[in-house]
Amino acid sequence: MDTIKTNKKSKALVTGFSSGIGLAYSKYLALNNWELELVAQNPEKSEMAFNAIKYKNSTYHLADLSKPEGVEEITKKVKNPDLIIANAGITMFGGAGSIDKGDRKDLFYLLCNGVIDLIEAYVPNMIKMGKGRIVIISSIGAITPMPKSSIYASAKSAIYSYGQSLSQELSSKNISVTVSLPGYVKTEAHSRAGLDHLREKIPSWMWINAEKVVEETEKASLNKKSTVIPGKVYKLVRPFLGMSLATSLWNKITKRNNKR
Repeated sequence: MDTIKTNKKSKALVTGFSSGIGLAYSKYLALNNWELELVAQNPEKSEMAFNAIKYKNSTYHLADLSKPEGVEEITKKVKNPDLIIANAGITMFGGAGSIDKGDRKDLFYLLCNGVIDLIEAYVPNMIKMGKGRIVIISSIGAITPMPKSSIYASAKSAIYSYGQSLSQELSSKNISVTVSLPGYVKTEAHSRAGLDHLREKIPSWMWINAEKVVEETEKASLNKKSTVIPGKVYKLVRPFLGMSLATSLWNKITKRNNKR
């Protein structure tokens, strides 16, 4: 991955830094001399990730971003980032009516409402300074049906819409907003959600690594693009997403075997 020289005083806030896309993004920004303010929830994983990054110009914070008080805590601690990487999230699998009300509320806040609260807290200063970049990691699920992941998909769709609207609103103020829509990414998210079967059932050509997501997302952000779909495969299939045939095929590929 190519590196881009950046002002050492520029500050980046990365949520969900302890694994997957968040960790890859943190390592990339460290190589480019950003001051890093990193956020994650799990103490052990955060410490391991922080040690793996090995970057002196960084600090990490523990916070539960599925709760309003967690977001408020971070916005009080971290002042005026030049770049926001809103990445924190989990995947939740469950049929209609099967997910607890509290879990639904926390998931939607983590993936959507909390991201809005975080960004809205920092946007006024970006407008005042006349510059800034915002990257929102959404999902290909924002633009295609995801049976038994409807809460996840709806939150990702809502934050995608917010990001697109914000991009148009802030473009004249020299603030770029880019929403990234990755497909299947090689991270721990599926295992944590009890979706290990996807590793076996999804063809290898449908997977993309976190580093590639970061590379393509950062390029799009620097070019002030409002949307990016990392990976050639997903770019090619985008026009067909949502069609009944494509949805039927997708569901057949990802369906669990009865014995699982």
